[in-house]
Amino acid sequence: MFEISNNVAVLIFLGLVAFVIVACTALVFITDHLHKTRQSEIEAWLKLNMLERGMSAEDIRTILEARIDGEATRLAIVNDQVHLGVGKFQLNVGSKPELASTGG
Repeated sequence: MFEISNNVAVLIFLGLVAFVIVACTALVFITDHLHKTRQSEIEAWLKLNMLERGMSAEDIRTILEARIDGEATRLAIVNDQVHLGVGKFQLNVGSKPELASTGG
């Protein structure tokens, strides 16, 4: 009797271990997909914003190729603004216009 309950306990433990492994693997794939999706959204928004500012396709390509990796892009995003720069050329995309104060 003790031997049967011991085998069941081992099977339950192995089942839980297998479930945790599958759940962690799924979590990794889901978060990777969400990261890539968000990165694509940011790049699309950035390209659209640069086009609206009248930048040429060559300028946009130069700026997008200048980034080293995704970490640099993440660090460039501050307060819903994207800050890019190549040398002395600096670009803030998404900045909100300042409201003129009425002196009165």
